[in-house]
Amino acid sequence: MSFTTTDRALELAKLGEGCRILDIGCGEGDVVAYLTEKCGMEAEGIDMNLEKIRIAKEKHPGIDVKFGDGEFLEDYSSFTFDGIFMQDVLPLINLPDEALHEAYCVLKKGGRLVIIDDYYTDPDPKQLRALQIEAARQSKKPRKEGDCETDPVRFVDFRFRDTFFIEPLKRQIEEIGYKVAAFETSEPACADGKKPSGRDAKGRFLLIAEKPL
Repeated sequence: MSFTTTDRALELAKLGEGCRILDIGCGEGDVVAYLTEKCGMEAEGIDMNLEKIRIAKEKHPGIDVKFGDGEFLEDYSSFTFDGIFMQDVLPLINLPDEALHEAYCVLKKGGRLVIIDDYYTDPDPKQLRALQIEAARQSKKPRKEGDCETDPVRFVDFRFRDTFFIEPLKRQIEEIGYKVAAFETSEPACADGKKPSGRDAKGRFLLIAEKPL
């Protein structure tokens, strides 16, 4: 497994040896093990997939991984972590805005949130506006009895079909209280060497958000 993107994220976030890191959606624990064993960090991970947790403990004996939900970080005190990683996990979370807020609460002042995921490279402005209107409409709908038990997926204007719209995502992050400290993108080439095009074309992004001092 390559850790090129992880190393770049650490560089941009200015996270180094001795930092305490939480990897939300840690999967099989590869990043947690890398941060712990190769980077000298105090890293731990959570995931909702118990089978992934079992595999992680078999692959990397001794790493700190356990069952946990990024929407609810009540097991951790405020101002606990120097850094939090969310790599390819935010699309899977029912309440992504809540997960971003929970991360903010448990980060230390000056701590960094790392998000690595897919984004639309050329979004349709009309679609963005329609999503913004629909998200605002649904936010005003009264809650129904049983909503908490059914784990409904919250409609947000910065995510659609498991892919992100960058500007609405940045706006959401800043509304929570973060400052966007760094942002980079990469666009995979097609077989003919050309970049994908069209409204559904996707790329990868790396975003570092800082909790102010």
